[in-house]
Amino acid sequence: MKLKNIINLSLFVLTYAYSISLYDVYVQAGPAYGYDRYIVLDPNFIYTGGIGSGEESIYIQGNGAVIDLLEGTGIWIAGDSNNNITGSLDIDRCTIVNGGSYGINLSGYSTNSITNCNLINVHWGIQVNDDIHATIINCNLIDNTYGLALVGEDTNVELSYCNAWNNDYNYMLNCVG
Repeated sequence: MKLKNIINLSLFVLTYAYSISLYDVYVQAGPAYGYDRYIVLDPNFIYTGGIGSGEESIYIQGNGAVIDLLEGTGIWIAGDSNNNITGSLDIDRCTIVNGGSYGINLSGYSTNSITNCNLINVHWGIQVNDDIHATIINCNLIDNTYGLALVGEDTNVELSYCNAWNNDYNYMLNCVG
């Protein structure tokens, strides 16, 4: 418990001393490698706040950076199959902390991947809704209410080599198996 308090205090100090808005980085990111927004994060900074899109493909190369959601919403994608709108998210090597509702929310219709990420102290670490295909590999889900929540009958999640600890309740909501 004492170590957790020290880590939280350190994150608080670093967040306000060396922080950059994730939204500002998102707005400045251009297309690359087939993505509409290709975001490269610097591990020497803490990024604050969340981002979202309904129609863009987004890649986040985290490089081990921390994204502090400051008790707000996280990173979301919401595609719409009725209007042929398919936003997508591929995210690698990020630590997402302190989310008030979710760390990553995938809804609507899209194909996504989450690899080598840590989701810590977020109500719903990863929430997958509707007709989503998501590959989640080598992620840690720590101190969340639910580490992974599947909401909807048409979700298709491939989960491999992930760890979960200190989550409340059953750390996976609606996950069969």
